[in-house]
Amino acid sequence: MLLNTAFIRCCYILPIFNGIKAHYGIKSNALGVPDLLLQDPMMLIPFTEVSKWLEQIETLTGDADFMLNIRSHLTLDSLEVPANWFLSAPDLAISFRRINHGVCCFQSGASYYAQQSGKILKWCYNNPFVKDKARSHDSLRVALTLFNAIKHYVGNSYQPKKVRLSGSPVNQQQVEQLFGCPVAWNAPQTEIWLNIDDLLMSTDDYIYTPEPLTAAIPLSQLEKYLNMPQPTDTPKVLYEMVNYSRYYGLPNVDTVASLFDISRQQLQRRLQKLGFTFTYLAGYILCNQAIKYMLEGKDIAEISQLLGYSNSHSFSRSFTRFRRQTPTQYLAKLNLKSKKPL
Repeated sequence: MLLNTAFIRCCYILPIFNGIKAHYGIKSNALGVPDLLLQDPMMLIPFTEVSKWLEQIETLTGDADFMLNIRSHLTLDSLEVPANWFLSAPDLAISFRRINHGVCCFQSGASYYAQQSGKILKWCYNNPFVKDKARSHDSLRVALTLFNAIKHYVGNSYQPKKVRLSGSPVNQQQVEQLFGCPVAWNAPQTEIWLNIDDLLMSTDDYIYTPEPLTAAIPLSQLEKYLNMPQPTDTPKVLYEMVNYSRYYGLPNVDTVASLFDISRQQLQRRLQKLGFTFTYLAGYILCNQAIKYMLEGKDIAEISQLLGYSNSHSFSRSFTRFRRQTPTQYLAKLNLKSKKPL
């Protein structure tokens, strides 16, 4: 039994929720998405959840074309990258490379890459973790996001040579009018076809601001960028799945098993093979997350709520079991160390 799961960071799907709220007046909690979850832009969300939300949005809006109607929101501006690294390059060619290499910090299990055929360059996106009706919406999400990135450099009048999209067709006439080129559906992956010379084009409206030679980011932020488990890395996938489940209450084996779409017995057997019990794994994960929140300056009561505990006493009891000191004692130790002179 495999527990392969891909993740996407909250900030990479937040434009969808912002667009749906702006265009249709539908808030994320109508989908059962907790507000606290969307307040953590770097939080890892299982892509199976995103697929489910995309289908629910179509049902709630009654509009299979909803991704087209929120296209202005689908940009890379919302990603938590210092100085908007993706879109602050001197030209499209460098931005193209940055996106292909850097988006892996925001979405696992998917590939962004280039295929060249003569003078045609295909900007490709492949995501084997999106299924059924959600394929069309996800393919359009990425195609429109990349298209907006291209127009950032070469202007709004730009038209690619061809676009290929995954999933069933969505409003063929409007999609072709939007991209200004032929669009084919049911493709194995998302592709935007460019003339290779287009990578060096730039509009007079684009003003390049020289970037600093060095960029300092907090170590806590660096840790978040590096924290992107690959789908086959079962221990890390388990860690992030339990961590995600806390937004729906204190993690329990049934909730996490349902996120993997397996029975609790199957999950427990897999944990046993890895040498874990669910109680130990969940306690260990919540304890580690608690320390991250302490380092961010949050107090004990707020941390208890964020981790899904019913009260601070329950949190303190669990934390003490793993760290052999209370959260208050541990927090005092952190504060003392931060005040020591260099």
